[in-house]
Order: sequence, then structure tokens, then C-alpha cells
Amino acid sequence: MFFIGIFGIENKDIEIKVLNNIVCEKCNTTVIGRLVKNYDYFHFFFIPFLKWNESYYVVCNNCASIYSIPKEKGKAIENGEDIELTYWDFKKTNNIYYDDYYEPKVCCNCGKRLEYNFQYCPYCGEKIK
Repeated sequence: MFFIGIFGIENKDIEIKVLNNIVCEKCNTTVIGRLVKNYDYFHFFFIPFLKWNESYYVVCNNCASIYSIPKEKGKAIENGEDIELTYWDFKKTNNIYYDDYYEPKVCCNCGKRLEYNFQYCPYCGEKIK
């Protein structure tokens, strides 16, 4: 976040829609996923004015793998069009939290999935081992 006084530049993720019947490469099955829009924006007094660097990605609810999709298809789904996403639309991203080297942690107390760098569970407060 870039912030000077009353204006700044930030990055934001917005969940657009829950998608059924997504084929996850890692799970090797059909699963439910969440379509997320990511963008940068300029704000003045916390009112957004300009948006740029829009991108769309799908997060697998089963294994938390992240796949980018074409911007045109993401925008069409966001606008309510009935667009079908195929296996060929998904491009695996190298997200630091969910790639093959940094599997997400699971809290032994409540069973919630956590990012790899968490020391304490944000859901129940238990220290992560």
C-alpha cells in the first residue's frame, strides 16, 4: 500500500462467484472453486478512482490451488454472462502460499487451513506447531 496523507494506491481481491464443476489439475477431479478478481486502484479519502492491472483467478476449494483464467472470460462471468470455463482456460500460478513447496498448514485444534507463515491460528488462537 502506498499512502500519503489523504490518497494512496492499494491492491484488492474481490470474490466474484462460486463456480461448480471446475476440473482441478492437482486434485485430478471435478470440484467447486471461487472466482476472484484482483486489481490495483488509486483512492482519495478511501474513495476508489482509477483501477488497473485487473486479473481473474480461480481458487480450488478442495486443495487451495490457484489458477489464472483469461481476463475476457473473467469479465464476462462477472457481468453475468453464461460462460463455460474449460480445462484449457486454467493456467497454474506459482503462488507462494499454495505451490508444491509451501503446502498450507492445517490447525490441529480447529482444522482450518492456514498460510505457511502463520505462528498462531487466526480462527481459534492455538499456537501452530
